[in-house]
Parts: sequence; structure tokens; C-alpha cells
Amino acid sequence: MTEDWRPRHAALLEALAASGELPGAWRPAFAAVPRHHFIPADIWEQRATCVPVTTDAAWWDLVYRDVPIVTQVDDGQSDGPAIATSSNSMPTMVARMLTALEVADGQRVLEIGTGSGWNAALLAARLGSRNVTTVEVDPVLAEKAAKVIKDAGYSPDVVWGDGARGWESGAPYDRIIATCSVRRIPYAWVRQTKPGGLILAPLAGDFWSGALVRLDVGGDGVASGRFVGGARFMPMRSERPRPDAPVDSGT
Repeated sequence: MTEDWRPRHAALLEALAASGELPGAWRPAFAAVPRHHFIPADIWEQRATCVPVTTDAAWWDLVYRDVPIVTQVDDGQSDGPAIATSSNSMPTMVARMLTALEVADGQRVLEIGTGSGWNAALLAARLGSRNVTTVEVDPVLAEKAAKVIKDAGYSPDVVWGDGARGWESGAPYDRIIATCSVRRIPYAWVRQTKPGGLILAPLAGDFWSGALVRLDVGGDGVASGRFVGGARFMPMRSERPRPDAPVDSGT
């Protein structure tokens, strides 16, 4: 797909900055890591159902709008009902969460849920690749993300595993950020965060659609904090509701 993407990219950055969601500390990373590099050719727009994007013009339009993009349906199977199973988050939410993470130079970050790889690449651009580890439960997505991140010029550790367990071999981390929702914070994340570190994750419940929680990890192995806004994300795969289970309206 051939397109002069630079005006679209610049317009998105200006819109994010004008909204107050993109502070100066993160703008160089967003400028250096254009979103379209991390969006596959086959994508879907989330409406009442997942609608395939079928033209180049529609692809570029969706990529540089401030909306989430479905990048996988049915766990990559070709004969399913087209249910979204992976996505690239809306740029506003990406910027908001990275800002709330309050990173500083030299800090080490673990990301739970690599997805398309865009968030990991932004972290690598901001902190340096050696300080970023990202874990993805889907081996196909992990492999694809590792390639596009490398093609973009970054080399964080991209690992395949169950994010609920964190990634012990790289611990401890100064920050842990999740890009999938959980019903409770796995204690493995608390254990793998340095005292004084921070965990940022979307929480989901049966009767509410979701909220972003920020927890400070103390030296006593206890994490406490507060909600810092709404956030609706796909659930961690191990926490997906059973087909026969009741679900809330925030999926």
C-alpha cells in the first residue's frame, strides 16, 4: 500500500497534543514510531460486528483515526464468527496509559499483551530497547510483532508466554503495564515489580465495563492505589468468559 502517510501522522500527533493526552516527554517517541508500521494488511473496524476493511483508502483512513483497530478475529482461525481477539488500541488511550505509567530514563518495563507491537516499540523508543520486555500469549502474534518491531529499528525482548505469570526471568521491573483487562491483579506482577514501582492495568467486572487502575508496590509485597479513569480492553485469554456464562455490556 503506497501512501504519503506523513501528513496523516503529523495530524494525529497534533490532535493528541491538542487534546492534552500527549505530553512533550512522549511526543518524540510517537513521532519516531508511526502507527501504520504496526497495522497488518487485514484489519477490521469494530462496529456492531467486526467489518473487514477492503480498500487501501479505507485502511489508511482507519489507521490514522483515533479509534481502536481489530487486527485479529477468532484467534486467527479462518472459519469463525469474526469475533475480535486482538486489536491496536486507540492512540488516545495508548498515550494516556503511557503517560500514567510515569516512566523515567533507565527504568525497566514489562508489558503484558504485545498485540501488534506498537506499544512495545513506543516504550523502546522512549526508554531504550534493552529496558523493555513484552509478553504475548499468542505465538503467531508474538512472532509477527517481533518482526515488525525489529523492522522499525527496535529490539525489546518479545517473549511468548502467559502474561498472568508475568515474565520471571527478566524481573524485577520498575513498571508493569497491561494492554488486556483482568478481573484481579495477578500477584506475580506484584512480586516481579521493584519496591517503589508501579503497575498499570485495566480491570473489568461483571457489572461494570472497566476502569484503569494504578498501583504502587511497597517493600512489604503489598500493592495499593486508585482508579485513574475508564478503560475497556479485551480480556486476558485465560479470563475469557465461558460461552455459557453471563457477560456484562462492556465487551
